[in-house]
Amino acid sequence: MQVLEERKHKITEKLSSQYSLNYISLDEYERLVEYSQKIETEKELNILEKIVNSNNPEETKYNKAILENIEKNYFTLLSSRKTSGPLLSGMITNILGDHKIYLNEEDLINDETTLIVSIILGSVIIYVPDNVYVTCNAVPLLSDISIKDNNKNGYGKKLIIKGSVILGDIKIKTKEKGFG
Repeated sequence: MQVLEERKHKITEKLSSQYSLNYISLDEYERLVEYSQKIETEKELNILEKIVNSNNPEETKYNKAILENIEKNYFTLLSSRKTSGPLLSGMITNILGDHKIYLNEEDLINDETTLIVSIILGSVIIYVPDNVYVTCNAVPLLSDISIKDNNKNGYGKKLIIKGSVILGDIKIKTKEKGFG
């Protein structure tokens, strides 16, 4: 019986935390706390724990990215850089350098993600899984823009690249599986 009471107390603490973080409404908080006080069996407690745990967003880097509204901005001058997700949107400025970006499908938080690039005498190489559809609307001036093995089926998430490239290049390369 003592174990049930401890678990019920932990549920009440979680509910208080969820309410204070606006994960649940006041009505839901009061209803679930009242229900937890009436619980008498372990089976009922297990059900309530599942309900309470489902109210809590997973603490992954991707959910944190959504909560923090991540926009990645990078400036590379006379050097090289390697980066990876998660990504909602971003701006890449590259002068006389190279920038490699490794993205998995789950790194693209929204169904459509936009990157704005400004490249002068540099290169940006973006690696994406094969089910990410890539559209490059960047304006090249004496430059090269290439998309290798782009998704032809139109399924999955979409990466949109905008901006300008002067005497540089943008390469999008795809892989069948993520990068880990």
